[in-house]
Amino acid sequence: MGTSVLERLGAWAEQAELADVPGPALATAKRAILDCIGVAVAARREPIADVLDRYLDVAGGAGRSSVVGRREPVSSEAAAVVNGALAHALDFDDVSHTMGGHPSVPVLWSSLAVAEAQNVSGGELLRAYCIGIEVETAMGRGLNFHHYDHGWHPTATLGTFGATAAVAAAYRLPAERITAALGYATATAAGIKASFGTMAKPLQVGHSAQSGVLNATLARAGATANPHAMEAAQGFAHVYDGEGNYDLDAMTRYLANPWDLEDPGIAIKLHPCCGGTHSAVDAAILLRRQIDSIDDIVSVDAFIHRRRYAHLDRRDPTSPLDAKFSLQHCVALALCHGEIRIADYTAEAIRKPELVRFRHLVQAHPLAPEREGPEHFAAEVRVRLADGTERTARMERPRGRTPETAITDADVEAKFRACTGDMLDAEHQDRVIATIGDLENQSRLAEFTSALRSPSVPATAATG
Repeated sequence: MGTSVLERLGAWAEQAELADVPGPALATAKRAILDCIGVAVAARREPIADVLDRYLDVAGGAGRSSVVGRREPVSSEAAAVVNGALAHALDFDDVSHTMGGHPSVPVLWSSLAVAEAQNVSGGELLRAYCIGIEVETAMGRGLNFHHYDHGWHPTATLGTFGATAAVAAAYRLPAERITAALGYATATAAGIKASFGTMAKPLQVGHSAQSGVLNATLARAGATANPHAMEAAQGFAHVYDGEGNYDLDAMTRYLANPWDLEDPGIAIKLHPCCGGTHSAVDAAILLRRQIDSIDDIVSVDAFIHRRRYAHLDRRDPTSPLDAKFSLQHCVALALCHGEIRIADYTAEAIRKPELVRFRHLVQAHPLAPEREGPEHFAAEVRVRLADGTERTARMERPRGRTPETAITDADVEAKFRACTGDMLDAEHQDRVIATIGDLENQSRLAEFTSALRSPSVPATAATG
């Protein structure tokens, strides 16, 4: 047998150094890390936080890894699953077009848990993060979009490989041990789109971060795995995607050439709901600015790619999580308010009579094939007014994901402050922002992990 996919990935990951990562990719990495921390802090007010706290009371164990909003450190595996689930709970975390999911959560929270416990430097954490992102996006190049369309949740499945590679990098494992860890990742990767709209979605992403810690730690201890478990007849690619639906060579053909962090990069979310709704949301916001009063609207038609329509056609969401995956609800919010906020997804907010009435005016449709455009992000929203006129807006991509609408460092910082304002005062926010901005030169991680453990605002504000 020739050199396997996992062996090539392991050899590359061993050799990759922070100095190899170009400046634009490093800048993207640091922005994404700051954003990922912010959305995890914001989720401390979500119902899932109580579930995760009760889990830690039983399974947290003794350790040296921080959990957002908890003073006592826990084991690295426990920290990874809890922080990973929190960071994905709002569906406000970043997205990767290559991966077909949310890249930072599994990679950051797995590698940070181990980096903190091992007392490695900020530069080593940044290196581990960059390697993890490159590996999971490499998987995406070889497996998507059939993997996504088939029903797998790439953030959880492919994220397991990214998390495993990142932790292996944090441990500085040799190529053979990285390959073994990735081989074990083929056995632990899991996550399905049927979980969308429930707590299982963020929990399966937290599990991918936890699996990354487990896989690399077992490999470090000497565990073995099949190095050909990706391409074998009963291996990951064939079992998960099916014959003829993957490109194994694509997984390593473009490794770091260019780094995926640089091209196409990572997109920071501007709305706290499923990214598949964002083009339609942005189109609805444009229309809202053109309409004197929403009372003039008599019907709304929202069109999105059939790939997204399959799981976003939810006329009557039953919970705040479900509402994040309702195209009808998200478009209704955008038309009613001209924006979407975290506070719009509570049990009370999604049941407001006026919003429910307006949501029922929105009809969801798949775009006709000739209207899908060259990519799979396009959306159109058409409103019909009481005077019989119609207005339509189309977005090829969501705002922030094109050069013309690219967000700035100031935008990311403003989102971080908005997400963390209930838990961190301005001084602690400044400390985290400054530390992440200079992460490659930080000898210790405690400058920001300590800020995340202990709320710096009054408890009444932190808990709501």
